Amino acid sequence: MSTYTADDVLFGYQFNRLAFTVPTPSLTDNTQDPPVTGRFFCGNNGNSGVMLSSISFRFVSSVSQRLLISWGDGTFEQIQLSIGTISFARDAHEYTDGLDFHTIVFTFEKPKAITEISTGNFTLGEVIPEDLKKFTSLQKISFILRTGIKSFPEDLSSLTLLTELTVTDAEITKLDDSLFSLPLTVLNFDNSIDFSETVAGNSLARLAELVFLESLNFTDTNLTEFPANFINRNLLEALNISGNNPFTILPINIPISITSLNIQDKTNGELTSYQNFDRLVNLESVFLDGFENENVLIGDELASCVKLKYVEYKRASVGYQIGTDAIVNNWFNFMVTRGFSTITGDSSTPFRSMIFYLNEGSRLTNRPSGTYQAPTGFDKNVSNGTPANELEIIYCLVENYGHTWTVGDGITNGGEQTFLPS
Repeated sequence: MSTYTADDVLFGYQFNRLAFTVPTPSLTDNTQDPPVTGRFFCGNNGNSGVMLSSISFRFVSSVSQRLLISWGDGTFEQIQLSIGTISFARDAHEYTDGLDFHTIVFTFEKPKAITEISTGNFTLGEVIPEDLKKFTSLQKISFILRTGIKSFPEDLSSLTLLTELTVTDAEITKLDDSLFSLPLTVLNFDNSIDFSETVAGNSLARLAELVFLESLNFTDTNLTEFPANFINRNLLEALNISGNNPFTILPINIPISITSLNIQDKTNGELTSYQNFDRLVNLESVFLDGFENENVLIGDELASCVKLKYVEYKRASVGYQIGTDAIVNNWFNFMVTRGFSTITGDSSTPFRSMIFYLNEGSRLTNRPSGTYQAPTGFDKNVSNGTPANELEIIYCLVENYGHTWTVGDGITNGGEQTFLPS
């Protein structure tokens, strides 16, 4: 690679590499006699059970440049990266040495022109390669699935354009100091850090230093509460705290700037009330799971969320008809007992023109009871009448309050039916 000049001179030495350790499962072609087994770097996209999902990597370059790949078995390949995105196909390389792991090394002609790096099912090692900080035009990094990451390089201050960082299925021991030098607007640590551990929990106190955050995902992080100073992060709009986080009432230190809240798939203690929702006066979308809908009524707290327009229930919340029916009844009772039952009003009226999505996706039992029809005594824009079942209730919510409801069709797993205002 001695012909590389511009970036090498700026760095003071020839740019080295990014290295990824890659499992290379066997793929067998049974159409041959006897069957022939080969090894492909990208697995099989999960189609025949050899891999749970495909190995992948993608780069985005702002200029045309050469990329030298060492496949880790003595084979080298030089390709031309065009401007834009390049993704590598599952059969980009075949291994014949029979080894289970290989280290793929990428050497870039112009690393400063790479604006995005994405990988899936790659082991990056316990510490992300130091060479990452040489990619000074990086805007987005996504390392997902079985990454093996435990820490970041000590100095990432050169990544002045990096605004999006996603890491999943890692073992990060704390929020590293180097992260706080980044102008992050999006941070996703999904199943990648355990805030119940002392070191990680202590590092959470610095979260408020990420002053540009607009979207935060702390799914499956054993999160109980945010630090008190985090409540002042007034740019944060999207928050995902799903999974094993053990809180049973909503954390109090969520910034009131939140417009989208995701607490689906709650696996470590169901929410016992809508306590603390009253603070989220800017909430527009909420993704729910983990409520015992039959026993937890919608209380006065949600009445403060007057901007709420989209509500989605999935998984356990609508896994059975009893839970789905409870959701419908809870919302109807909320409307008629909390002062929102005046039928006249337009989309600017609180809790009008809302969109509800209820579908578990793999069962037939998540369709509300009854038949979708006008209840006895129903008078559009005048009276709800006396609905006798949950689908009649939905009819009232749709026709008198402008709601849209999508529910299971009761015919096929994952099948849907949507009810719109006439």
